[in-house]
Amino acid sequence: MAGKISAKGAVIIIDDSAGTPRTISSDVTSFELEQDAGKLDVTGFGDASKNFIPGLPVYGVTLNVLWDSTATTGSWTVLKSILNSSTSKTVAITPEVGGQTLSGEFMLDALPVKGTPDGVLEIGSVHFSVMGSTAPAWA
Repeated sequence: MAGKISAKGAVIIIDDSAGTPRTISSDVTSFELEQDAGKLDVTGFGDASKNFIPGLPVYGVTLNVLWDSTATTGSWTVLKSILNSSTSKTVAITPEVGGQTLSGEFMLDALPVKGTPDGVLEIGSVHFSVMGSTAPAWA
């Protein structure tokens, strides 16, 4: 059994508007991979407790991102180019060095920007939802 593993070596790759994979790992301060069974309540009238079965799986990706406006490769440049895109973009996250990658076709839900005059400029928390009929997969 492995011990604790740091996520600081995580690799985060997102397609830009042209479909070119761009690595934005150095701009991401944290990430969360949503994996939910999409449970369905099938409790009957005479059941002694709630009863559930798996439904359609739910996947999502949340990233906390710092501002980087570097041409073609910066997180701001990549993300602003895919907001409101009518085509899905591949998002791939490898949480640990040499580990498996969760990859799938997603859409960017929103693109907030925040900052303070005496602090850091950041994009903040962005969420990606599955776009299309194929569920993301680990490989």
